[in-house]
Amino acid sequence: MNNRPNPQIGDLIEFKDWMYRHWAVYIGNNRLAHLVGCKDNGILCFSCQNSEIRHDSFSEVEERYRGWRINNLLDANDRYQVRTVREILEFTEKTKGPASYNLFNRNCEHYALVCRYGVNISFQVEKLKAKVPGFVEAIEQTREFRVQSWRKIMTIYLVIKRRKRYFIIIAFFTCAVFAILAWIKCKKGKNKKK
Repeated sequence: MNNRPNPQIGDLIEFKDWMYRHWAVYIGNNRLAHLVGCKDNGILCFSCQNSEIRHDSFSEVEERYRGWRINNLLDANDRYQVRTVREILEFTEKTKGPASYNLFNRNCEHYALVCRYGVNISFQVEKLKAKVPGFVEAIEQTREFRVQSWRKIMTIYLVIKRRKRYFIIIAFFTCAVFAILAWIKCKKGKNKKK
């Protein structure tokens, strides 16, 4: 996955990780603009308000992943127009700082594609929707599963079981861990108030 041409300002950089791809925009001087997910829950985060759009060193970001490539995936598609370098740099500067994150409609890939093309889409999410119909909707419906989490986790489990067997264990484990972390976070919040 590592092609090594020098990125140009505005190029989309796709980083390879074990389960997903992280996306960033090259903004010059060995710097990247990218949406960093939840600070508290990491990969288990589906939605949160404590994320950040950061401008980081390319080499620092690269160290966290197993490879990268330049992937301006919509350049050849006539439906999408590449923004000018100036527009991209202005947008990344304007959006830098605290941000909200949602795995399904505001993740790092969404941000990168908005920067370059002005379009809010994530092909990783679209592939997930195609492979496991109902999964995204089930997760979206379970954002507030503090009290009734296990009933909703079982609903997700059953939806996935009907669709694709290999997602069952991953989804159930992820949701269970997310529910436990949310419960712990809630308990910590109550302890701080005391």
